[in-house]
Amino acid sequence: MNVKLKDIADRTGFSINTVSRALREDSRISEATRVTIRRIANEMGYIPNVVAGSMRSNRSRTIGIISADSANPFFAEVIQGIEEKARKANYSILLINTEEQAANERDAIRLLLGRQVDGLVIAPVYNDEENLALYRELTIPYIFVGRYVDGMQDHSILHGDVEGQALAVDHLLRHGHRKILYIAGPKNISNTIDRLQGLTQAYHAHNLEIDESYILSSSGHMEDGYARVNQALNRGLSFTAVVCFNDLLAIGALKSLHENSLSVPDDVEVFGFDNLAMSQFMQPRLTTVEVPKNRLGQKAVEELVRHIEDPAYPYTTVNMKPRLILRESTLANHMDNNATH
Repeated sequence: MNVKLKDIADRTGFSINTVSRALREDSRISEATRVTIRRIANEMGYIPNVVAGSMRSNRSRTIGIISADSANPFFAEVIQGIEEKARKANYSILLINTEEQAANERDAIRLLLGRQVDGLVIAPVYNDEENLALYRELTIPYIFVGRYVDGMQDHSILHGDVEGQALAVDHLLRHGHRKILYIAGPKNISNTIDRLQGLTQAYHAHNLEIDESYILSSSGHMEDGYARVNQALNRGLSFTAVVCFNDLLAIGALKSLHENSLSVPDDVEVFGFDNLAMSQFMQPRLTTVEVPKNRLGQKAVEELVRHIEDPAYPYTTVNMKPRLILRESTLANHMDNNATH
């Protein structure tokens, strides 16, 4: 049965206008009346006509989410935060993955614009001229989550990539490591650029030069961590620590080291980045850099909704603070101001 507003009005004794306003959470209707009408509407199986509502208000109450990598659980935790905050703000979400491809990102934006979303939350590639031109033409609000686009940092919610990577490498340098294998992330995202900068900062702070042969590129997946460590060992590269762009790479590195009879952390120490939920269940448990993923998603929606509701609200870069999570894949698990177990 297709329950209409008139049916609810007949059942509750309120006018159709009052029922309509109550279901739209109109503050001019008392809370008691709204609760009563919502309860009876739910009992009757009423389904709101979202299209009609959006035509009246000129809003769809829908946010478009453009995620970067469907194989990376990092984004699952960010999207969970997005969903939680969107639901509380009475917004629905539409989700599209791009697999880190700039063309897919453009297609996703155009598709979501066609769905009349009120705003966008995006994990973008770093520096694509066509995408940059598209962003500059957008007439709806948008927020970059966990990343930035070159020249548009003020649209970003960031989590301290430079500082976080510098903390990790500094930790190892302070404990005597000089041959550190670094497995970098995808070349087309800002996180990779910033974390390499953090690596450089840590070395320079110790008056040390980086040996470029110890920096390996990857796409950021587990199999890359496994393959890159195998390749380094097969080349005869000697190292006492592996620092990875993310936890997925570190998990792959752990498998390679185990298969090559190298003990972690006694022979080689391993550092991840992101603090994925699975990292504390590895053997050994993974030392990593904390990224507040759920909060990152929530904050992105908070900022976006402010822009939706107030087009004059200024864009500003938001930076979240990173911290070390010291576990069993490194030897020096002492407490300090920037680390915890």
